[in-house]
Amino acid sequence: MGCLGNSKTEDQRIDEKAQREANKKIEKQEDNNTNRLREALDLFRSIWNNRWLRTISVILFLNKQDMLAEKVLAGKSKIEDYFPEYARYTIPNEATPEPGEDPRVTRAKFFIRDEFLRISTASGDGRHYCYPHFTCAVDTENIRRVFNDCRDIIQRMHLRQYELL
Repeated sequence: MGCLGNSKTEDQRIDEKAQREANKKIEKQEDNNTNRLREALDLFRSIWNNRWLRTISVILFLNKQDMLAEKVLAGKSKIEDYFPEYARYTIPNEATPEPGEDPRVTRAKFFIRDEFLRISTASGDGRHYCYPHFTCAVDTENIRRVFNDCRDIIQRMHLRQYELL
């Protein structure tokens, strides 16, 4: 995940934690039971709601999908242990699984995506947008999708600047 125009920032590291370490615990002096995905969501919420960033759109890279799939299929990723709401989660109708993708993997990745989107749409002010992308190191189509999102961000900026949006 990153803000348009910035080099790799703390924002971009949020997703790396979320996908790579969705079921690991982080060692903290005050709390050694904090789930890393929960921590990533909390960090994303604080960045998304930051008063200085309220008009900055974000491209959210849900990276390392191959590693998430391995964990889910091996039974290593127990999302429901940390997110009880996962038991009731159903995949959105518009969700398109990758060809040959196991339904358990599809459900896990869209749940994680939707947790970030829930944060980004909670304010409902429409001043900034979140563009999520599932990625992995070998995804060559990702560049095209990211380019299209960057173009959309720039177009929205200009339309808003000239009060056409």
